[in-house]
Amino acid sequence: MTILYKKYRKYYYLFIVPAFVLYVLALLMPLFLGTIPYSFQKWNLMTGARSFTGIDNYIKLLSDESFWHAFMFNISIGIWTIIGSNVLGFIIAYFLNKRIRAKGLIRALFFIPNIISAVLVAFIWTFIFAQILPNLADIMGWDWLGSISWFGTPGTASFTIILVSIWQQIGFLMIIYTAGLQTVPTELIEAGKMDGCTGLKLIRYIQLPLLMPTITINLFVSISGAFKAFDVPNAMTAGGPYGSTMTAAMDIYQEAFVKYNLGYGAAKSVVLFVAVAAVTLIQLHFTRKGEVEL
Repeated sequence: MTILYKKYRKYYYLFIVPAFVLYVLALLMPLFLGTIPYSFQKWNLMTGARSFTGIDNYIKLLSDESFWHAFMFNISIGIWTIIGSNVLGFIIAYFLNKRIRAKGLIRALFFIPNIISAVLVAFIWTFIFAQILPNLADIMGWDWLGSISWFGTPGTASFTIILVSIWQQIGFLMIIYTAGLQTVPTELIEAGKMDGCTGLKLIRYIQLPLLMPTITINLFVSISGAFKAFDVPNAMTAGGPYGSTMTAAMDIYQEAFVKYNLGYGAAKSVVLFVAVAAVTLIQLHFTRKGEVEL
């Protein structure tokens, strides 16, 4: 494998170049030439007035309760979303990796929410919570279900966002877990079964250690997605009730493009970027330690 890598290394770099160029043009250049310099300015988009303020935006941000409340909300829903989507994604991938009929169709059905627009997903679930569940409660006589105000309290509104986010992400994570499960050598599985390692023991001691690279990727994707959550919360609750479901990305959008304080909004986005980068780097460090090479 090492000999082959050295022989074809230049071709590997060639395949990386298009993605790297796109990454530089779409992310690094706007970040270092736009967002970071803007964060040191006071820039009102409405009047066009701009002035250099140094680190004043960052000092102001330290006492900005609305931003930190939104940031903590990201963390709270993120924990549930990350755990729920990864656990369910793995369970579905595990059972669909067995010899069952129409598993390709079932995988496609689970993946469909991921290819639908997040705004459309939010509208579908808003209709379910606002119309279908109350009507179902009337038909079945379930007063407890009909009495729930799904978007009326911070707790229930947060629950709806978590549920929809998990439902949307499961399909993508399932596909990655399926690919990982298919790379586990059948010889190891059979050898484990012969040694009496079956059921949960087989998953814990053989499959999960070999799936650590896959778990690393899925955790990276789901953690970064949780911190950047915008579409679903914005379309479902618009931050309500009383700003309780406002995410950090929504707060940045409101600051920059509703209140027209682009400089302050840029400072918030830099802080969010640093936080996401730090958390994902820590996650990559620890999960890569557990990876097993065949």
